[in-house]
Amino acid sequence: VSTPVEMRRVLVFSIAGRARCSPVDQVREIVPITHTTRLPGAPRYVRGLINLRGTLVTVMDAAMCLYEVAADDAIASILLVEHRGRVAGVIVDNVFDIQSLPASELEDGSMLDLQEMVGTALA
Repeated sequence: VSTPVEMRRVLVFSIAGRARCSPVDQVREIVPITHTTRLPGAPRYVRGLINLRGTLVTVMDAAMCLYEVAADDAIASILLVEHRGRVAGVIVDNVFDIQSLPASELEDGSMLDLQEMVGTALA
């Protein structure tokens, strides 16, 4: 008798040339990269604010946060993530696909908790 394999639905994207993924239910929306207004005194990984349909959204650069290199704006997108009732944006280089992957394949550090990441930016 074979044991059923636990599958996870994930959004696959790249950050600084590295393939990463996140649970698909953590991403509310994907929007094109846009100009951000810098916040004086904010950490380097906080890119700034965008006005998204009348709401100010804090945007952070995942590549800067994880690897201390800036995202490539030519191909970048913003993942909108809700954390404790607030929405923040996470810039990633490329968004590839939504896939169902075995949980065992996601234990190599490729899985990112985007809610935890934006919690740092919103703190």
